[in-house]
Amino acid sequence: MRFSRILLGSAVVGGLLTACVHQGAQAPANGGHDLITADELEAAGASTLYEAVAKLRPHFLKPRTVSAYGRPATSPLMLYVDGERMESIDDLRHLLPPGVQEVRFYEPQIANLRFARYNNAGGAIAVVLKQTTGTNQ
Repeated sequence: MRFSRILLGSAVVGGLLTACVHQGAQAPANGGHDLITADELEAAGASTLYEAVAKLRPHFLKPRTVSAYGRPATSPLMLYVDGERMESIDDLRHLLPPGVQEVRFYEPQIANLRFARYNNAGGAIAVVLKQTTGTNQ
């Protein structure tokens, strides 16, 4: 009886360790599932921010389908740079990775809370630019 408890306990602990290792292997190196850091952007070697996001977290750019009155519809993904809403997600193509501090993806519910002024049914990408400290512009 005691041996079977030890064996069962070992199996449970082993399973938990395997799950943790497996889960850790899927997680991005720095920022996490919904965040891209400046270090990751630098290491990506991309020429535009759109290219970097597509390479590092392609799920950020995936269209999301929402249902309205029983009909599925694709809602646009919103883009915010330093809190300001941009015209479209294609504006990521005009930003250079070295000037970006972080890129964060918000699921629709969180995006609607954070950027309540707009409908973010497709989710949102928020870009924070690096702050320049010099007075020469």
